[in-house]
Amino acid sequence: MIDPVVEEVRAARERIADASGGDMHAIATAARQRQIASGVTTVTRPSRPPNFATGSRNNSTHPSGESTVSGMDSVTPAAG
Repeated sequence: MIDPVVEEVRAARERIADASGGDMHAIATAARQRQIASGVTTVTRPSRPPNFATGSRNNSTHPSGESTVSGMDSVTPAAG
């Protein structure tokens, strides 16, 4: 049995795709227009530069080079 929320999302996706003829640029343009028309303020942040040392865009260390989570090496797993 498919979740009714999943069905609703899939149906909305089909309506949006059909309205734009499946053109991704048209879908994105329509989404931006709906966003502007809604009047809701959105926040966009510049993307982070890639971390070439790890191949990741996430930077898990503090600029000082130390881990952002302190004291993790002293954590003992819970007994189970």
